Amino acid sequence: MKFWPNPHFLSIFALLFFSVFALKSLSTSGFYTSHDGETHTARIAQYFIALSDWQIPPRHAASFYSGLGSPIFVYIYPLPYLLGSAVHVLGFSFANSFKIIMALGFVMSQVFAYLWFFEFFKSQKAAFLGALFYVWVPYRLSLVYVRGSLSELLAYTFLPLAFYALTKLSKQKNPLWIAISAVSISLILLSQNLVAAITLPVIFAYVIILSIFEKSIKYLALASIAFLWGLALSLVTYLPSLFEIKFTRFSETIPLAYANHFITLKQLISSPWGYGFDLDGSAADAMSFQIGLAHILILGTAIFLCTYFFVKKFPFVKKIGRVFVREVEAKSQAVAIFFIAAFLISVVLMLDIKATRSIWNDFKPLHTIDIPWRFLGISSLATAFLAAFVSKTVKSGLIFILAILAVVIANRNNLRINEPVFYSDSHFLNYTGSATQYGEFTPVWRQTTRVPIGIDPGSKIRSIPQTVDIIGLVASSQKITFDADVLSQTAEVRINKFYFPDTDVKVDGKKLKPFSDFSITGSTSLVIDKDEDGSGMLLIKLAKGLHHIDVAYKETTLRLFADILSLVAFVAALFVIVKYAKK
Repeated sequence: MKFWPNPHFLSIFALLFFSVFALKSLSTSGFYTSHDGETHTARIAQYFIALSDWQIPPRHAASFYSGLGSPIFVYIYPLPYLLGSAVHVLGFSFANSFKIIMALGFVMSQVFAYLWFFEFFKSQKAAFLGALFYVWVPYRLSLVYVRGSLSELLAYTFLPLAFYALTKLSKQKNPLWIAISAVSISLILLSQNLVAAITLPVIFAYVIILSIFEKSIKYLALASIAFLWGLALSLVTYLPSLFEIKFTRFSETIPLAYANHFITLKQLISSPWGYGFDLDGSAADAMSFQIGLAHILILGTAIFLCTYFFVKKFPFVKKIGRVFVREVEAKSQAVAIFFIAAFLISVVLMLDIKATRSIWNDFKPLHTIDIPWRFLGISSLATAFLAAFVSKTVKSGLIFILAILAVVIANRNNLRINEPVFYSDSHFLNYTGSATQYGEFTPVWRQTTRVPIGIDPGSKIRSIPQTVDIIGLVASSQKITFDADVLSQTAEVRINKFYFPDTDVKVDGKKLKPFSDFSITGSTSLVIDKDEDGSGMLLIKLAKGLHHIDVAYKETTLRLFADILSLVAFVAALFVIVKYAKK
């Protein structure tokens, strides 16, 4: 070990070696079928277009909803699409950019987990086993190969980084680790809001336990500052999402989704690996919800060890235990018990039983977590910590080796894609779906959440009657400008873009007021195209003559406030990290 510049080199190298086998299937040419991979990649493409149009921060996706556009980036986590756009700039296709970010997220999650577990247990064996269990778990492999959920995978990448930073903060109570903790928390928030919702309470409970054992109110206060700072870094997304969600159909769709996604205990223990969907009724489910056999064994071992520490006061038990069990500090035992409890709570919140359904029905905040089995992420986190705890506590090296073999062998059949598919970049650049499961970000001015049919995505302007010549049309993701030469006495020009409160409309330099100077097409409006729903678009009445029209999506006052707050928080974090890292 002294040969290597860093004593952790071999451990990290071994983790990367195992990753080669786990991620080999991603190296196949083209793309692959998954639940969400196509829509995530389409979002990357639209985010890239928005950045190319200097839409900073990106808010509107131009091609979604058959070219009518979508305010999707007002509400959802931007980090997966920012990173995907950055990789695409390097020359990779959108499909390969998606796969590269997916692979990097998988690799870095185990590196961050290793750092956390080593910082907590001060044991390379414990850190290695915990990191291996963190990624070699059915749910994580399902995120990669079945669901293609780039956002969830990234959130779970930065989760152990947050635990690591907060653990360091408990020992080094200085601005550097406050700032790093804040940044790591914001990375979770900006990667996936639903993962953040279910993991931040676990993180804060962990902080409370550490503060108790450190006997430090100061640490609890500094960690709280880190939480608030991390939230400030994320306000660019969360402030508009909180106050402007009322302008979408979100409240009509998401709160009703959870009822069809509970699972059985049998499915958690053993369910066949599949690439289909979670359908109504467990018998119809075509995907796996396994916790993992190796992870269940680790859970049982950890429960046994915690029980041993509780009853070791009996001389006979203590005498036998000394042969197999290494003494660990009370803090490690307490955190292990906490993660056992977190595991059990997460399981209960997923089960299709009357008590669980009552909890979900009565506790409204849970409704935004639209799929109960998302709590598999908590069970995966818990068993990873418990694997590190077992490795630290059990003296036998044989158990360590057997645990490695068990987790690798148990997941050996979960390391492949279903079917390869081939999509060009133009497929994602011109993606015309809603890029969401329920159409929840459809503006409320539209009558339905369905993607319209019959509207040509390339058609930006239509007139009533067709006595208007459109001249010099220029369109981007955030604006449309053109001249309209009206030949009749009056005419109405419909702009095939959704209205949203950030829409700025000017005719001949004069700003128009919505619903008075211009209207929004509805169910009673004259329908030009034979589509199922032409509502929610801009309709401008023009007099005879030549007119110049500017339509632009601009930041609302609320969003500008959020942008400034997040920018100030980011600059402050960068300043603190650079300044104190030099010291």
